[in-house]
Amino acid sequence: MTSYRTFVSSLLLVSSLGVLAAPVVAAPPDCSRMGMRGDAWEHRVERMAQHHQRLHDALKLTPEQDIAWKKLMDPQHPMARMEPAKADDWAKLSTPERADKMLERMQEHQSRMTAHVTALKDFYALLTPEQKKTFDDFHAGPRGGMRGKPGPRPMDMAPPKP
Repeated sequence: MTSYRTFVSSLLLVSSLGVLAAPVVAAPPDCSRMGMRGDAWEHRVERMAQHHQRLHDALKLTPEQDIAWKKLMDPQHPMARMEPAKADDWAKLSTPERADKMLERMQEHQSRMTAHVTALKDFYALLTPEQKKTFDDFHAGPRGGMRGKPGPRPMDMAPPKP
């Protein structure tokens, strides 16, 4: 009799768990890179905007430097977010065609990065030695996460006091 009760209890437990787990199995979360949109992407954009504002405040830019800063931070700037490729379009391509498409996107990203580095160098050339040190301090060291050991993050540093 006890084994029958144990069997029935176990059967009820397993079936209940199966009913509760069905929606999770039916629609697994999108863990791909394309799934990094929505809240996670907005949070990242917000953190970068805060970082840029702290850096701008710490640099105490002159009007001439501020023009170069705005050019560097322009949302239409070449390093602005690229449009993701549509999964349906990629599914229709053969493997060599997908490889060519990836190479094309990498070359586009490289040209955007080259334009960004040029704007960065133009801005950096206008900074005073003290401003250059502040700028370098904001972008130095490991950032933790998957890239290295967690440590103090330069983007979280308070601006230097005069």
